[in-house]
Formats: sequence, structure tokens, C-alpha cells
Amino acid sequence: MFGFIKRLIGGSTPPERAASSVRSAPQTPVPTSAPEAPAPVRNRPSAIIRREEIIDEKTRICGYRFSAHSPDSADLADLESTLEALSQAQVAAFAERRMTLIHLPTEDWSTLNIQPIVGPNTVFVLPLPENSGDMTSWLAASTIIAQAGAKIAASGNDMLNQRSQIVGLIDFICIDFSAYSLKHLEQTISKLKALFPKARLIAENISRWPEQRYCIAHRISYCLGTFTTAPDEQQQSGEIGQSRLVLIEMLNGLRQDADLADIAELAKQDPGVIVKLIAMANSPMLGFAQSITSIDQAIIILGREQLYRWISIGMFRMDAGSPRDDVLLELALSRGRFLELIGQLHHGKTACDELFLLGLLSLLDILLGIPMPTVAQRINLSTELSDVLLNSSGPLARYLMLVIAIEKGHGENISRLAGQLDIALDIIESASAEAQSWAENALSSGNQAQ
Repeated sequence: MFGFIKRLIGGSTPPERAASSVRSAPQTPVPTSAPEAPAPVRNRPSAIIRREEIIDEKTRICGYRFSAHSPDSADLADLESTLEALSQAQVAAFAERRMTLIHLPTEDWSTLNIQPIVGPNTVFVLPLPENSGDMTSWLAASTIIAQAGAKIAASGNDMLNQRSQIVGLIDFICIDFSAYSLKHLEQTISKLKALFPKARLIAENISRWPEQRYCIAHRISYCLGTFTTAPDEQQQSGEIGQSRLVLIEMLNGLRQDADLADIAELAKQDPGVIVKLIAMANSPMLGFAQSITSIDQAIIILGREQLYRWISIGMFRMDAGSPRDDVLLELALSRGRFLELIGQLHHGKTACDELFLLGLLSLLDILLGIPMPTVAQRINLSTELSDVLLNSSGPLARYLMLVIAIEKGHGENISRLAGQLDIALDIIESASAEAQSWAENALSSGNQAQ
């Protein structure tokens, strides 16, 4: 069903090989094969990487904060485990494309070799010492970071008092949004902007979209927090737009193997869908010499797999109310790809297709601003998908719980669910890294094609 997406990055990569194969540009397409047998379980990893998306002023995912967590608790991993996990996750390669924010659990940088995890866009969070009079270690660490070619984000409560020693050395300032009243936050921002004019501000612990908009309006450049998958009060329309309704009906038709002529009739219900499909059929990426002028021609030329790709992305972008829709699309694609990858260990193609769709649809209610039961009424879902999306039950429920636990960095829940699903933790980490990279590539390819 979703072979079109596999071809965007060169086939379906089993999770046991994902960590070594997906950090580069899309590969030459290969035919989709049956899922391979699971690799032997390797050593239990000492840390699980959490990837938190960083949202910039234009409401785009511009990077991620990487942190290493113990598989058995909610605690951060120790320094050795953190460095090993970051190296295996190839964060240096990721930092060639996007901002990479790293907080290492150490106070002594004198013996660290951070070069293997440094890329052009690497930023280390370097907390300021509680004793403002003792800056020797901090200044030495800042020198190590600068010599490695990375940038510094300062975090601490005593920044204003230490301005004379750190001005000119820091590139970013981290602010805990949840620790301030709005009045105090505005005063702090004004002082920091005046004293550190070249440093860009990063707000952490943002829980709602209005808080993100508030931060951007007050000259904060980057935001992190759980707001990305939270409902947006400004997007609570209570209904699905006409274009999205048409796309949902087209998706239902494709899932039921309807004739392409019938799919074309559905598309004709909305002018916006017609325009977009014809434009895609005429995309230089598809390489057709003759101009496509009708929706019937466009759908026949695109075929089922291209339509699946376009509709999956189009459900997030048609009737788009804000730039956050692309944020949700990338997160949904990442969820879907992760679930598909780990599904290959124990399931066949049909079940893996369902798992991909589960990840994609799991954020559709947040995107549309309407309850999931209302969304489900419009889409012809299997019993398994309905059970997990509406009741968090059924055989697929633990898969969705697992991907959410990974997003939140809940090590204990990840270990418990991994055991219940009989999936090794190192395979989960590889699949997580592959899914993130894959979603980035798939979205980039989709942008070029539309």
C-alpha cells in the first residue's frame, strides 16, 4: 500500500540495519521485498536517545535536542553511555543538516573528546556554575567546544551577574518558560537582549501553541516542548474542510481498490484538489514530456502509489491553517515509518501498512482540531486501527504507546513495551533514528514534487 514512500528514499530498510544506512541522501530505488527475519538480539544498550524537535520563528522543525536516558528509569544516562549513544546515533552527520542541541552530564570537560559528535550545527548546552565567582572550569570547557567547531548555549540562573566573563562566548541562551511569570519573562528577555545582543534565545518547556506564539512575538528564536503534539486552540474549527474531506474519500477509495476512474470523480468535487493533482502530474520530477491538462489524465499517469503519497501529505496540507501543519506532518511521517520498521520484525506487509497508517493518522485529530471519533467516522478504518485510535486497545495499541514513550523519553515505559512486543532496545534505537531521517527526506521529496 505504501510502497511509494519506501521508494522516496530507496526501499524499505530493516531496523537492524537502519542506523548505518539512512544518514545520507536518498538512495537509488530498489524493489520492495518481503520483510527480512529479525536480526539476533544484541547487547542491551546502556542509553536510549530522546529526540525533541526544535521549532524556529517560522514554525518549522529546524533541529532536535538530543538527550540520552537510562533504559530502566526516568534518569539521564551517565556521561560514558551518553557519548556512546550519541556517537552511534551519528549526531555529527545530523548536525550537517540541522541544529543539534546536546546537553552532556558532566562538569569536567578537560578529558573529553567531543569531536566524534560535532557537526557544523552542533550546539552544546553548558550550564553556568552556581558559584558565580568560579568560572575557571566553564571558561575551559567553552574553549574546548569552540576548538571543536561547535557553538555554546548558556543555561543558568546567574547569567546577568556573569555577563563580563561570558559575553562574546555564547551563541544561544536557554530559558525555562515554565519558571517565569509572563511579566518576569518579558523583563528577563529585555535584559538579555540588551546585554547579549548576538545571542539567540531558546525557550524550553513550552506546553501549548499559544505559548509558542507568545515567545516568537517576544523575540525568542527557538522553542522546545510538548506543544508540538498538543491541540491548538486557534485551530479548533470543529469540522473538516471540503478539500480534506475529498482527500479522505479518495484515500478510502484507494484502500478499497476502487477504479482510478472513480477516484477521479471524487477529485472533481473540489477545484483545489484538481489543481494540485494536475500540477503534480506536470512536475519535472515525474519527467512526462507532454503537458497534462485533465484530472482523469493526471490520476491515470500518477497511479495508485503516487496518489497514496500525495494524499497522505495532502491531508496535512490542504486547507492548512498555519505553518504548524508541516511540523505535524513530519512528526506523523516519522511515527508511521518507525511503526512500519519495527512491525517488519514480526508481521507481514499488510500489517506493516496498517502500522504506517496508524502512525500517520495518530496526529490527524490534533491537525484538524476535532475529536478522533469524528475523524474515524470519515475514514474507512480496519477494526484494529479503530480499536487503537479510539480506545487505545487491541493488538496494535502497544505499538503506538511505544512510539509515544520514545517521543517523551520515558525509559521505563520503553523497556516494558519493548519486552511485551519482543523487540530489542538497540533495534528500537536504530528504527527511531532511521524514521527521523526518513521523514525529513520524504517531506523534502514531497516539497519538490508539489
